[in-house]
Amino acid sequence: MSVHELLPSEPFRADRYVLETQRERAKDYGEVPFDRVIEAFQQYLGEEVGGKDDVDSQYLHRKYRALIGDEAAKQYFIHRIHDFLRERPEFQNTRYPRYYPDLPEAILQHALGFGPMSVWFANPTESATVNGTQILFGVHGQSTKVLQPFAFDSIDQVKRLVRTLTLRDPANQVNQTNHWTQVDMLDGTRVTIFAPPLSETYVLVFRQYTFHRYTFEHEAEMGTIPADSVEWWKLLSRLMLTMVTTGIRRSGKTTFLKVIFGARDPNLEVVTVERGTFEAHLKRDFPARAGRIVALKSPLDEMTSLFPAFLRSDAHYMMVPEIRSSEVDLLILSRERGNGCLASYHSPYVTNIPRELADLALENNPNRDYRATYIRTAQSLDVAITMWEDPTGRKIVTGVYAYEFDHETESYTVTTWMKYHRQADTWTFHAEIPPSMRERLEDTYPDVLAAFEAEFQRLASAYPFQGEAKRRVKIGG
Repeated sequence: MSVHELLPSEPFRADRYVLETQRERAKDYGEVPFDRVIEAFQQYLGEEVGGKDDVDSQYLHRKYRALIGDEAAKQYFIHRIHDFLRERPEFQNTRYPRYYPDLPEAILQHALGFGPMSVWFANPTESATVNGTQILFGVHGQSTKVLQPFAFDSIDQVKRLVRTLTLRDPANQVNQTNHWTQVDMLDGTRVTIFAPPLSETYVLVFRQYTFHRYTFEHEAEMGTIPADSVEWWKLLSRLMLTMVTTGIRRSGKTTFLKVIFGARDPNLEVVTVERGTFEAHLKRDFPARAGRIVALKSPLDEMTSLFPAFLRSDAHYMMVPEIRSSEVDLLILSRERGNGCLASYHSPYVTNIPRELADLALENNPNRDYRATYIRTAQSLDVAITMWEDPTGRKIVTGVYAYEFDHETESYTVTTWMKYHRQADTWTFHAEIPPSMRERLEDTYPDVLAAFEAEFQRLASAYPFQGEAKRRVKIGG
């Protein structure tokens, strides 16, 4: 007999030997219900790592970090699970839900993580919803969600998930006075949470922004803008006008705002102002510009007081990712005293936007004069970009409109620059720049204006707009 015949076919692996031995031993104990495995692991955590009853602050922090996507924190618990299964091999013989890839992941997600919602994170779509115990996933290429065949075991499991997601910041927790909140995960997923009595039951809405190329070229590839208009959009962005993207939810407003930001001079400094949570994430998505981005978060009642700080920040302009209430004052002030603003807003009615913004400005300041406020908002807007999501989930720019206020008549005009035609799936252009806007741009960005006008005329000749391009709105008393 040769030496090779005496040697084993492959090197001896102690870990494999122990694992196989444990599996054989587990069979002797019989099958253990999965909920008993979870109960035993939670008890093990309490005894071994201070996790019992969620009293250890380091444990809580690590649990939160694992939940929002910190890989090191997740691996810590995975190692603890392997230790648990090695020390208690009888719990290896269990039937865990088959939507989990393996037993350690099943224990992690069921005891500490997202439970059955973890399936969505393995192959995410744009959005998902937990409504009570039921789960719905968005579908690629559709604007609706599909009810999943699995669900949370109980509403208590959903409550534990909410507590873990919000435990980092006491001001961000849902309680008797705060019935909704938002949490940003490390992968960019935004979780909006509604709790009773605001909602009938606990509701969690997950939105994942899978968009990573913030360029007009990519927008053209996605069918958001016409392919022939990329250069026009770049030049429009560089004119540094006050621009608002507007439309209903999920229409791509914030993403398009970031594309405009990406087309502007990378050497310009910008201040972003948000309330509640940081949602724009410009530093994350534009790391090369991080040193020139100042991200601020402010309570609603302190928004206006931030503007003097903005003036002292050396920033060239301001971005307000979403105007919902008092943020409108920042738009007005940045146009009156600064270099303008980029913002998003929820309205498909471009003619009414100045009046709607005036109404928002008066919500928390009812003593202001309505007419004067209306005039200020009408003066503040330069360009509105309307957006829409079609039934397949495609985001589309449906129009671009220029505003100009006339002091003599106390009215403003809304001029159509670009219009989308749904039946033909085409865009048309109307190259008319309002006189006051032209005069201002000739003083500030004459070279960019000349290139923009030339490109505008080319598009208007190739794809001429038909119909009434200009509407005048009188500001009433």
